[in-house]
Amino acid sequence: MGNPANVSPAYFGFRSIYPVAGPVGKAGGLGLTRSGSRVDGLQEGSLTSERGFTVIDLIVVLIMVAVVATIVLPSALRSSPQLQVDLAARTMARDLETLRMRAIAAKRHVRVKFDETGNYYTAFMDVTADRLAIISESEDEVRRTGLLTWGSAGGLPAVSLPGGVEFGLGPLLRGPQGADASAAIVLEGGELEFDARGMVAPPGSGGVVYLVHEHEQSAVSAVTISGAGALRAWRYRNGIWIK
Repeated sequence: MGNPANVSPAYFGFRSIYPVAGPVGKAGGLGLTRSGSRVDGLQEGSLTSERGFTVIDLIVVLIMVAVVATIVLPSALRSSPQLQVDLAARTMARDLETLRMRAIAAKRHVRVKFDETGNYYTAFMDVTADRLAIISESEDEVRRTGLLTWGSAGGLPAVSLPGGVEFGLGPLLRGPQGADASAAIVLEGGELEFDARGMVAPPGSGGVVYLVHEHEQSAVSAVTISGAGALRAWRYRNGIWIK
């Protein structure tokens, strides 16, 4: 075995943590050449490029992303006037269809009134014992319709149009499928009534309701009502009505 003092530590299965004298031309076996071009396996001048981004670099990038998001996201998430009007038309069509089905289920007349000045609509259901189709437009008749309402209009619960949306035509010259566009609410007496079968009363007296954005008159949508009670929301794009 020889002198134990001359045995390499690797002989015992471990590496020494202390400098071991190396061949001539190297300083203490540390892998440092005379030219200084190699230190612990790294080429000279490569230390910065091989370690990648620093924590400070990442923090700066994150701050920049946060600033950009703060500026861009609010405008990106904000609905355009046309989308607001489209949504209001779809909501109205859904509400009217719900009222029509209520009339059929209860076998009673339901009347819907639209108010251009207040930008709201509300509904009333005949509550007479004999279903006489007599409506006095009372608060109890509103609640019997089951229409979800917000706020009040003239003391009665009503559905208000979303902010910025109002009854109106904008620059329209014609309605969906050639419908009348002479007024914002083209209905007999400015109101809509469903009979106990869900048909429009008086028979054949359907019509159309137009919505526009107060800040962008070119943003227009419509809800059509056929004499049979069929309801449909329409979008207006580049002079064309789209279902």
